[in-house]
Amino acid sequence: MGIFERNRTFLLGAILILVVGALLFAGVVAMRVMAEGEPEAAPAAEQPASYNTVSSFGMTGYEPLTIEPTADTPEFITKRLDENRGIVLLVYVKGASDDMEMLSYFNDIKANYAADSSFFSFEARESKQLGDLLAQLRVSDPPILAIIRGDGQVANLYTGWIGFKVMEQEIADAVRGL
Repeated sequence: MGIFERNRTFLLGAILILVVGALLFAGVVAMRVMAEGEPEAAPAAEQPASYNTVSSFGMTGYEPLTIEPTADTPEFITKRLDENRGIVLLVYVKGASDDMEMLSYFNDIKANYAADSSFFSFEARESKQLGDLLAQLRVSDPPILAIIRGDGQVANLYTGWIGFKVMEQEIADAVRGL
């Protein structure tokens, strides 16, 4: 009994796997070659960029945002912008440990910068009180920290957890106009 006869079932299975793999590879290559020759479809209507993914790195590389007060913008936001006063907004999920930690950071920082900016914190369930503000910021997933200058320009926007030092530095930079 030779080595090939003893391992015939194994060898037949291995050959079958190789043949099927080669056929699949050839099919994928053929489809890609055919797709290269087809004209591109017309681009879909351009959707505004979602800032839900700006994460804990802020909105570096994203187009600048400006808040324009509308009839749906809450009065407490419109009033601060009319006064050319900066706004720091935190939207969090009550009970989520990271969000509650951010809320404590927010409250500590608010004590130092309340004279220079208006601070507002909202539990995610209360976010309807923000009218169209979150839509203008193009975000919906908490935690959200938005730092808005008095002229309505968004200095920075975070949609993920950030630490105390980063939060404090971003707010300090916005207050100083950096």
